Amino acid sequence: MSRGLGRVQRAVLAYVRSEPGGRSTIDGTPLAASITGLARVVYGVEQPTDAQRAAVRRAVRRLEAGGHVEVQRRPVGRTYTQQRAHPRFWPPRYDRRLAVCTGKDGCPGCTAGDRPSMYFDADIMAMFIEHYGTLAEADRQLWRATAHGWHLYPVPLPRPADDYRTCEVEITELCVRRALTDKERAEAEQRAQQFIRPYVAAMLAMLRRR
Repeated sequence: MSRGLGRVQRAVLAYVRSEPGGRSTIDGTPLAASITGLARVVYGVEQPTDAQRAAVRRAVRRLEAGGHVEVQRRPVGRTYTQQRAHPRFWPPRYDRRLAVCTGKDGCPGCTAGDRPSMYFDADIMAMFIEHYGTLAEADRQLWRATAHGWHLYPVPLPRPADDYRTCEVEITELCVRRALTDKERAEAEQRAQQFIRPYVAAMLAMLRRR
């Protein structure tokens, strides 16, 4: 059954079949071993490297594809804080930016797809004054714009600060156990039902008393 498997796959399969974590007290099935624990045993190290863990993870996935093991993710008892955007649609927000065309390939306005304009009148002068704040700076930018024109192009704004939430993310790790036979699954299902039956009966009794 183990023919054709690589060295790491054979080592992982042998260790998982030994049921290193024992069996569940609820349904009697073998407890899963973590990727980190498997890497420690396969490579004989206390703290496996990322490359060793990755090699074991690849071996586990191949064993899973061959039906030798069962894979699941389980929490490791640690969390980390992450900032996430709210899961709702926000229409894009834009601001319009006034800039002088540089006439070069890296011109921001040309890159944004805006065609430079060579149109100048009193309204354009007022727009430059409003944008740059002073008459002197507006006049300087207008003189620069006479070479290649000017752009007024949209710039996307960042999401508002209140559109994010901070949440705790549970860390999980890939865990592996040997594949169960159909008979073992049926027996495990029976034992699990026997385990929860008293709790279900107690809940039903409490509901009847209400």
